[in-house]
Amino acid sequence: MLFRHAALALALIFTSITASAEATRVVKDAQGNEVIVPETPLRVITLSEIDLDATIALGMTPIGTVNGRGQQTLPRYLMSEIAGPIQIVGDLNRPNMEAILELEPDLILTMPNRPEVIALLNEIAPTVVTFSYGENWQNVFTRTANILNRNEQASAFMTRYNQAVTDAKAAIGDKLGQSISVVRWNPKGPAYMFRDSFASQVIYDAGMVRPPHQQDKGHTHSQSLSLEALHHLEGDWMVIGTLSTNGEAVDAMEQAKSTPAFKQLQVIQAQRYAAVDGSLWTSVGGPLAALSVLKDIVNLVNQPTATPLARTLEP
Repeated sequence: MLFRHAALALALIFTSITASAEATRVVKDAQGNEVIVPETPLRVITLSEIDLDATIALGMTPIGTVNGRGQQTLPRYLMSEIAGPIQIVGDLNRPNMEAILELEPDLILTMPNRPEVIALLNEIAPTVVTFSYGENWQNVFTRTANILNRNEQASAFMTRYNQAVTDAKAAIGDKLGQSISVVRWNPKGPAYMFRDSFASQVIYDAGMVRPPHQQDKGHTHSQSLSLEALHHLEGDWMVIGTLSTNGEAVDAMEQAKSTPAFKQLQVIQAQRYAAVDGSLWTSVGGPLAALSVLKDIVNLVNQPTATPLARTLEP
């Protein structure tokens, strides 16, 4: 049934794409595969947060996208950046093929997915896998800009980002070089993000570091820690994020705050922590997410209630 619908969609697309989008060019996806795409895409669908983020940063509003990670809406941090209506076409990792067909896209940008899903999407419109997990967001942004034929817009954005980094470092001041613990709170308890995660990339850009005991290789996060192992969360500063603003993870975090083990953390006692959007800090992020993380870092280290740590943290 889906393949019959896909064939119908192809016929509709070929008759509806305007002359300005008929010219094509060849690009390479994140896996090195060549894909023929419209020279000037007009009806783009994005199937991940980083694809949506990059597309908006490049001055485009896609016609369709998926809900934010752990959310039933568009990603919270992008709400103020979206200039026009965008139709939801499913959840992350679970695109609704019928909804995508109805929108008649001329290009689909997607996260890595199963080969059969990518093949089905390609029956609807040229589909490009834009990133590999763990890849630096700046590399992904450059690739996406090339796919959309918006390299000049990408260059302008990176000039903006680099200026934001310079401004952030000035605002951080004498706290440069200090460590930030990045905590993802799950219903089963807290985990810390690994050293190559998206947020870590921005932390390094800002002249800060990750704690010595959070140097696991990779872009994901640790196993959930017991309350007895909360000392692994120590840092000069700490952010705590959940993927949603309510639910089991938030309830678990609120409960943990009242426990002696949590209260004994130096970073908690010194008021050097803040709650952040976990879908922004602990997921795969893009250029606009990077700007938001920079702002969060500056706000974190300049909290008026923060006091010096009781003692130097052990390496």
